[in-house]
Amino acid sequence: MAVVDGLHTAVFSSGDRAIVSVSGEVDLTTVPRLRCALETALASGPGAIDVDFGAVPFCDCSGVNALVGAWRQARDTGVPLRVTGAEAPAVARLFQVLGVESLLGPEPSS
Repeated sequence: MAVVDGLHTAVFSSGDRAIVSVSGEVDLTTVPRLRCALETALASGPGAIDVDFGAVPFCDCSGVNALVGAWRQARDTGVPLRVTGAEAPAVARLFQVLGVESLLGPEPSS
């Protein structure tokens, strides 16, 4: 697990999925750690990527920008990327205001 300014990230595999676990606040000072974790996950050649935001109480626009950039890279290689657990009020509200909750949110259940 990597730690930068209170942000913790870990990348691991579960079957053909890459899981990016994130805990702590994602902001302009910590977003490089998030980007690094996302790049590691993308480079591992997964069938899908899940970014677990369940332990993220705060995320600013730089964090959303990193997520959207990773989502685009993943999409371009045919790999679905989704953010799960983004339920902290500040995070959920930011995703809603920026209109990315459906783009990054959990896949709809069938």
